[in-house]
Amino acid sequence: MNKTDTVIVRPRRSGDPEADLTTFQIVHRAMRGEVRRLAALTAGQGETPFPPEREAAIQSLLGPLTDEIHAHHAKEDRILWPVVAASAGAAIDLLPLSEEHAEIDPYLERIRAGRGRERAEALAALRDLLDEHIVEEEAVLFPVIRQYVSAEDFTACEKRFQKGSSFAHLKFLLPFIAAYAAPEELARMLKEAGLPMRILVRLFQPGYLRTQRAVYGS
Repeated sequence: MNKTDTVIVRPRRSGDPEADLTTFQIVHRAMRGEVRRLAALTAGQGETPFPPEREAAIQSLLGPLTDEIHAHHAKEDRILWPVVAASAGAAIDLLPLSEEHAEIDPYLERIRAGRGRERAEALAALRDLLDEHIVEEEAVLFPVIRQYVSAEDFTACEKRFQKGSSFAHLKFLLPFIAAYAAPEELARMLKEAGLPMRILVRLFQPGYLRTQRAVYGS
């Protein structure tokens, strides 16, 4: 967390609506789920290369996936943690979660650069680290957010999370999140997002599904 940030918040008061953490839960589910699938895919590969077309598809998935994991953690550190700290005070220590973010980053680099056994081992390590980190974050942090962070302040954080994503990254991110949302979650998110976002999700889904088929098979 950046100690130099000046954060003005209105902490949640008793009886106020709680922050809606649904989108965060879906993003966590998606990151864990996709890393788990890729770790399983590469587990038995050894040093035998994938066919070139499949390797290209794997790379086209790994690039934006690792970018999203890094960006999500960086935005938590930079955007959300200061709001939580200002709202909750001594109720939570966020340093261990930020330290886990820093521990995860080198594995993202290894996955981007690696092939064969090296990449498979890095994916397996990332799977385990993400599982541990996200389970801890949701168990420790989410109750604090619900108790202390106002719905308005949390929604403002979510909007800041969305800023700065390139069009190319949105082509991956929007259908990626949609793929891991339950039908009722997706319906609510798309209703709240508005017509332009619904159009983009529909526009990007075919390319995302083609990549998924090329990586994992039909």
